[in-house]
Amino acid sequence: MLKRVWIFALVGSIMMACGEGNNNTDKTMTEAEETDAIVDSLLYYKNNQIKTDFLSRKFPDLGREKAIELQMACLKKELAGGGELAGWKMGGTVGDSASFDPLMGYMLKANQHFPGDKISIKVFPENETMIEGEVGFVFKQDFPNGVGSIQELKDGIDYAVGGVEFAQSNAIGIDNNAETVKTNHVLAFGTGQAGFMLGDKKINFADFDVENEAVECFVDGESAASGVSSRIYGGHLTALNALVNMLPKYGHMIRKGDVVITGSMYTNPTVKGNAKVNLEFSSLGSIQMEITD
Repeated sequence: MLKRVWIFALVGSIMMACGEGNNNTDKTMTEAEETDAIVDSLLYYKNNQIKTDFLSRKFPDLGREKAIELQMACLKKELAGGGELAGWKMGGTVGDSASFDPLMGYMLKANQHFPGDKISIKVFPENETMIEGEVGFVFKQDFPNGVGSIQELKDGIDYAVGGVEFAQSNAIGIDNNAETVKTNHVLAFGTGQAGFMLGDKKINFADFDVENEAVECFVDGESAASGVSSRIYGGHLTALNALVNMLPKYGHMIRKGDVVITGSMYTNPTVKGNAKVNLEFSSLGSIQMEITD
């Protein structure tokens, strides 16, 4: 497995003649430069589909806020480079989690696939991906300050659509030891967001049975997984509410037209090569694709 170690040197010593204010400025610049170098490394690994223990080694006890800071810095650089934000994913939302731990990840339009596509396995980290059956929610208004109630949230959703997330994190443990990779390492890398697909069938949110949607995933004609909305910890709306109220803290917000996928409704199958995949939703239609070598 390919691993790369990046070494970051801090800028030289501060001259004694400088005042305290200048010392603080120099320190801030140094921290900013180091963060920028780390972000460049994270984006390098992501863009080259490399799994790495870089974060596990550099930040063995990476905190939640630092992880989000790194992810948001990656997003900022991607947008500055011409990337377009399509929406967001929510992780930490499945019912077998120890507790509801909402984790966000951004989704770029460049990583969107479409029903019927043939998708090379090589676009995913080290040639493998989980196929997650999800529901996508598309918003019809901006929420710059979050929401004050679930009803306010519901009033802002335009429609529901079947969704697939291709999930595979670039973060691994030191020397591939799973005990040394933490949730926050995965969060910093975008919470495993490796691509997504939305179905063609849309249901007005007011008409969508948000609590009872079900999905079954078939791989090469065989049932690989199935599940229901009740597997989402606290329900899809709990995940959406957490995200809408979380984003403003980090300088972002849900905007009109954004799509949010809220977590897989089943235990995910992993694909590592040629496969024909079909997801059948109870009310949101079907989504087919082919994974190729």
